Amino acid sequence: MHSASLTKDKGMVFSPETIFIDKSVVDHPMTLKTLLKFPNTPVEYNITIDEVIQKLQKTSSDVFGAGKRNLILTRFKGSFLKKCPGISPGMVCCNYYVVNLFKNCIYDCSYCFLQDFLHNNPLLVAYVNVEDLLEELDQTFTAYPDRTFRVGTGELADSLALDEIIPYSQQLIPFFNKQRNAVLELKTKSNCVKNLLNQSCTDNVIVSWSLNPQIIVAQEEKGTPSLQQRLEAARLCAIKGYKIGIHLDPIIIFQGWEREYHGMIEQIFEVLSPSQIEWISLGSFRFRKSLKKIINERHKNTRLFTGEHIASKDGKHRYLRSLRNEAYKNLRQFLKNISTDLDVYVCMETKEIWEGVTGKMPRSDNTLDKFFDL
Repeated sequence: MHSASLTKDKGMVFSPETIFIDKSVVDHPMTLKTLLKFPNTPVEYNITIDEVIQKLQKTSSDVFGAGKRNLILTRFKGSFLKKCPGISPGMVCCNYYVVNLFKNCIYDCSYCFLQDFLHNNPLLVAYVNVEDLLEELDQTFTAYPDRTFRVGTGELADSLALDEIIPYSQQLIPFFNKQRNAVLELKTKSNCVKNLLNQSCTDNVIVSWSLNPQIIVAQEEKGTPSLQQRLEAARLCAIKGYKIGIHLDPIIIFQGWEREYHGMIEQIFEVLSPSQIEWISLGSFRFRKSLKKIINERHKNTRLFTGEHIASKDGKHRYLRSLRNEAYKNLRQFLKNISTDLDVYVCMETKEIWEGVTGKMPRSDNTLDKFFDL
């Protein structure tokens, strides 16, 4: 019954306006499988990324938005596995590695840093050579058997939003099931979990959801499934045996935010038990100065800038430290009141915030130290 409702209420269904295929992957199995999903979609071969961008610039005033509606299939050259870019001046960073199989996202959240980060190359790109990624990961994990690798695929794209079109999870999950020193995090705002529910094993895989109160989802997270849809997908994954991660990030401070966030947390624990949750991260809205103009141009009714923001050591603007401190302490305490066993940490924050919120640094907290094992 729940699977049927999940299928019936899918949220946004992606159908590209055009598929562009790089000559190096014309005959790749993933390319051929993807084309079968869209028999009526125009396909162009051997066109360069610069040519696609020029095409969009001539036909759209919102090139970033147009880029999301056109899919490019190509090959990733170089090393897939990279250290999390959260390592920046003054910030405490967890032990996290990123793998980018997609670039850009079908959703259009107002606060998304990709609007600025991909400003000169705003295309939705899928790298189909997943076999090269698996070979690289195998070599790396084998070379460092005493190191624990926490690997995520959700930095430059949503990990699962397109998984039923380009099913990376079907190869990634069995690979990570066999690892002794690595875990995979699939971070998403989607409810596309069909392929996950069909896997035979859930070992070493954490499925995590980025959540906000429904009032924020409706206004700032355009095209995404509702809070309730995400929680239903999380419930199904938890029943299947996956550990669940929760990212309350970005926390947006507005009049009545405490009531809305407390209500959302109560909704989470109506469908999930604390024992099913691997971690909960807290992070506040942050942005580079260049992003603010883009947000205001592309999202006229945003409430992101109703509060005061100041520049931090890493060049990003954040809410005043006192406001962030208050929000983190408030939500952390609310979560701990539900269960003291919940692992709650703050993301992309200073050591002063860490100490102000938790009274300690992660290295001195046994439950959090495993996330920060360098």
